[in-house]
Amino acid sequence: MARKKEKWIRHRSEFETTEDPYAMKTALSGEAVCTNCKAIFKDKRWLIDEKLYEELKDLDTVPHIICPGCRKSMEKYAMGYLYISGNFWEIHKDELIKLINNECEKAKGLNPLHQIIDMYEEDNITVIETTTDQLAQRLGRALYKAYKGELKFKWSKGNKLVRVYWSR
Repeated sequence: MARKKEKWIRHRSEFETTEDPYAMKTALSGEAVCTNCKAIFKDKRWLIDEKLYEELKDLDTVPHIICPGCRKSMEKYAMGYLYISGNFWEIHKDELIKLINNECEKAKGLNPLHQIIDMYEEDNITVIETTTDQLAQRLGRALYKAYKGELKFKWSKGNKLVRVYWSR
């Protein structure tokens, strides 16, 4: 909003939203349990709670489903890509993979839908596919924070897909 004399002028801009085909269209009325990653759906969000999982896993009234994160992972539907390259990566690969796995576990603790789908080599570049764009960004920022280097983000237009490039 901007102010012009005594009136407020509203700026309207069209923005594109992307529907996640794996998002639940309607929220479940109670709790649910993911049979794959042991996440719990409670209060309209997914969370990791081992104690609550143990209580709910054997109840017949609680539906056992596969969470959107696990479905994306099983069907290899990536919404984030992290490209890692450079000599530093080749020399310190084990150390950097530990950092990436630790950061992924932290992210999964906050939201179990954040998962790494696959990690592979392609033309001397390591590619990590993630189920969410936020996880790819988080992993890239963690690498940059710990080891500096060069970090770039490229978002596709009209889609919640991000490509993160880190090199050193």
